[in-house]
Amino acid sequence: MGRNRHRRGGAYRSGTAATGAPAPAPSNSGARHGPDPFALFCAYHLGITENDGYRFQNVHQVAKRFGTNAGVIKQLLMDFDMAPETIVHSSFDMAGAQVDIMVAPEGISRTELARQLFEEFRTAPRRARNWAKELEEDARANERIFGRR
Repeated sequence: MGRNRHRRGGAYRSGTAATGAPAPAPSNSGARHGPDPFALFCAYHLGITENDGYRFQNVHQVAKRFGTNAGVIKQLLMDFDMAPETIVHSSFDMAGAQVDIMVAPEGISRTELARQLFEEFRTAPRRARNWAKELEEDARANERIFGRR
């Protein structure tokens, strides 16, 4: 499936080769009503806590942290081009980034590590997903691993 491995910050990450335009830079519309794009990316997508720890946080927990409500957070995710639907169509390896943050060793600032990840996310090309092809490839891989059913 065209995956390549590269090493960043001591953790192996897989990425997908993709073509297309990079993600647009986030706008600042709505920033006065909540967190800036980087802070929102860190909390919502990467699970970075206020004290630079790691914990999965849903939209309601993120909203509470930033003193607003879930509706505002969802709107900001849309405004900043970071909504879950956007992530699906980005070539950025969000799952790998989340693991990098989760397993960051003691003494490494998760927030500082996230700066590079945020820039990679912002510049990652968008791609259309061919769900039928992906499902077919996954079915073939499962068949190779587990045999025919």
